[in-house]
Amino acid sequence: MAKETNKKKFKVLLKYALAAITFFLAFTDFGLSLLIVFMVNIPLIRKAIFGRLVLDKVNKPWTKVETFEYMPKRHLDISYPNADSFKGVVLFAHGGGWISGYRRQPNNMSWYRFLVSQGFIVVAIDYSRGYISSIESLVEELTEAAKFMKRKFANLCNVKFSLMGLSAGGHLALFTGLTNPNLVDKIVAYYAPSDLMDIWESESIFARFSVMATIKRLPIKSKELYEKYSPINHVTSLCPKVLLVHGMKDSVVPYAASVKMFVKLKQNRCTTKLLLHPKGDHGFEFVLKDKKTVEILQRTVEFLQA
Repeated sequence: MAKETNKKKFKVLLKYALAAITFFLAFTDFGLSLLIVFMVNIPLIRKAIFGRLVLDKVNKPWTKVETFEYMPKRHLDISYPNADSFKGVVLFAHGGGWISGYRRQPNNMSWYRFLVSQGFIVVAIDYSRGYISSIESLVEELTEAAKFMKRKFANLCNVKFSLMGLSAGGHLALFTGLTNPNLVDKIVAYYAPSDLMDIWESESIFARFSVMATIKRLPIKSKELYEKYSPINHVTSLCPKVLLVHGMKDSVVPYAASVKMFVKLKQNRCTTKLLLHPKGDHGFEFVLKDKKTVEILQRTVEFLQA
C-alpha cells in the first residue's frame, strides 16, 4: 500500500516538474518546449491523428472535392455528396490545441467521409498555428471561411449552414458563431474549451501549454484575455442552435466546460443540446465503438439536418 502511494506521489511530482520545465522553456526556448510537450503526449497525438469513426465505412463517398484559397495562403476543401439534394453545409475546424493539426489529417478525413456519406457538403479548412499567429487571426480566418462558404452556396434554398469543430476547433466554432450570430444556423462543438480558464484545471500539459502559446499570456497576468476569448462569455439570446458533445473522462478539457456552457445557453433561452459519454476521453469518438458512441454520432447528424 505504501509503495502504491509513493508511486502516485512520484508521478504527481514528475508531472508538475515537467510542467514547470516546459513553461520555463516556453519563454526561453520555444522549440525545445514544444518538442517536450509532443513527446509527453505521443499516445494522445497518435489517437488524434490516426483515429477513425465507427460509422465511417465508405472509402470515398464524395463525387468530387474542390480546393479554394479563401484567404491569402489559406485553403479549404469542399467535398460533395452523391445526392440530388443536400442536407446542409458544414464548415469543419480541426482540433490540435490551436498549435497543431491540419485539414487532411486522417481522423479529420474520417469525419468528412462520415458527414458526406450522410448527405452533407463538407467545407474543411486549415487555419494558422496559434504559437505563430494571434488568437484574433484564427478567429478571423474561420469567420472569412464561413463567409466564403455562404457566398459559394448562396444559390442553395432552405439549406442550413453549420460550424463544427473538435476541441480547439470547437472553441473557434463556438466563439465565431456566438460573436457573429447571423453567420451560421448551427454550431457543433465536440469536447471544446468553452471557458479557457477551465484548461488550467486540466491534468494535460499539452492543453495548458497550447492555450498559453495561443493567448501569449499566463492567466495570472492577463485573465481578462482568457475571459475575452472564452465563448461562454459571449452567449446571448440571439445565438445559433448549439450542440455540445463531451466525454466525462476527458483528461484534456474537463467536461464541466460543456456542462457550464449548456447551462449558460439554457439561461439565455438558446436552442441547445448536450450529449455526454460516461466513458469518453478526449477524442473518444475515434476510439470507442460502443452503442453510446454510435448514438452520439447519429444524434449529431440528426441535429445538423433537423
